[in-house]
Amino acid sequence: MTRIPVLLLSAMLAVATRPATAQDLDRAEQLFSRHCAVCHGADRGGYIGPALNRDETKLSRGQVAELILSGSPATLMPQHPNWRGTLSAKDRDLLARLVTTQPRRELSWSLDDARKSLEVLVSDESKLPSAPRYSIDRIDDLMAVMSRGRQAVGAQAKVLFFDGRTHRKVGEVRTGHAPHLMDFHPTQPRWAYVRDDLGWVHKIDLYSMRTVRKVRAGLNGTSLAVSRDGRYVAAGSFVPHTLVLLDADTLEPVHLLELRGVDPDGRTVSADSGMITATSFANVFVVALEQAGQVWIIDLDRRGFPFTAITKVGRHLHDAFLSPDGRYVVVASYDDHENAVIDLQEKRVVRRIPAGCKPHVGSGAVVRSKGRLLGFGTNIGEDDCKSFEVTVFDMDTFDVVERIPVIGPTESPAAHPNAPYVVVDIVGKGPNASKLQFIDKETLQVVRTLDVAGTLTHSNFPEYTARGDFFYVSARYSGDRSMGAPAGRLVVFDSRTLAEVKSIPVDVPAGVFSAARARTVVVGLQPPQ
Repeated sequence: MTRIPVLLLSAMLAVATRPATAQDLDRAEQLFSRHCAVCHGADRGGYIGPALNRDETKLSRGQVAELILSGSPATLMPQHPNWRGTLSAKDRDLLARLVTTQPRRELSWSLDDARKSLEVLVSDESKLPSAPRYSIDRIDDLMAVMSRGRQAVGAQAKVLFFDGRTHRKVGEVRTGHAPHLMDFHPTQPRWAYVRDDLGWVHKIDLYSMRTVRKVRAGLNGTSLAVSRDGRYVAAGSFVPHTLVLLDADTLEPVHLLELRGVDPDGRTVSADSGMITATSFANVFVVALEQAGQVWIIDLDRRGFPFTAITKVGRHLHDAFLSPDGRYVVVASYDDHENAVIDLQEKRVVRRIPAGCKPHVGSGAVVRSKGRLLGFGTNIGEDDCKSFEVTVFDMDTFDVVERIPVIGPTESPAAHPNAPYVVVDIVGKGPNASKLQFIDKETLQVVRTLDVAGTLTHSNFPEYTARGDFFYVSARYSGDRSMGAPAGRLVVFDSRTLAEVKSIPVDVPAGVFSAARARTVVVGLQPPQ
């Protein structure tokens, strides 16, 4: 064994244990913002990934440094070799020191900050093409796939677009940071809006496949919606706890709401922005305040955008979906294990639907079955869950019709009037996370379980194409991808035979969105093609 001289060893120990300087902390914060904030929160308070600060992180400095180097195979956390020299040993140590010694940051992002962030990338939109530059039968056939990229930042973070009839890629748009959610303009088919995980909203021209404008509505955030009249875009944030209304044409920020209220236990709290939805029933945005347990109805036709707060909806609200007429919204209440039904006309909770462990309804799914209109609620709870189920309820009475046993927690139901099955993805960390289950719309029973071939971890976000002939699934891999191993793929299945039609390499695929959603109030009852 090589002996290290005592003086050299003392010098090494002194460097390793010396207090961090202001310059070190500044460098560490820059590194965190560049590489980590997109998943762990700009304030280090947690976002898609866990919180990374001295008060919440239980790992030692050495363990954090090792995790940065080795990654976490069962999660989105990449391994350092994939970063190709981006982080030196010193940088890894600075990040580990930051995480284990510094508290969560208090950050703000004002309406003025948002206004200053606006970037105009195409100054004259009248010069854009008047029709798609690629061959496609109709724009509704477009399928958009969120490609996070291996590091969630950089050139591989982009939205991929496919023709849902031929499954040919027709374009891609880089977002720079992991794209999370997409919504389409309800009356002008050329426009779509993407929210990335670092808070930017991108206005995309689907004809030329170009970003024409972008604005940073917050520092992290997932929620996004376009008003049914096409005038406004709403973007809600986790960091800070705000919702910003944007002009849909220009992306100019026009109004900011601080998401704060009294929760069901009487405490005044700030809240993450859960779901935001627009409804054909009224010209409003409906937003869930996660920790505050409130749902706000924002009036878009009155000056100043006043809102009505519906209180005591539930503990930890998240996602939601509308009834086909747009009057009722079904909101998942994680900690109450139920779905709350809100009447947007009466502006109050009218029913509470018992659900399985930690309801997570995704975009929801509503189908017609034996003369009834049925809603399907998925449940994402995993820890301490005695049994897993998909909860089915009557959309007229909101009575539970069936509790369908499934093999694990579920997240994103998919349905289409021309397809025989409701598809649910199995999520979590167990051995079934690569599987899909298929519920017959007539018998309300699981009739098939499909393991997406070659998937080592997750197969999520099923989405039917506009005509219902096929559905797309994002399949993600885990493990060391530094030597060129695939990071994931998009898999296309025939919706009736369930045969695999095509497999397309995609770098860490996530959400899948059909352009037909622009004309759809609720998934599962798409308009006829």
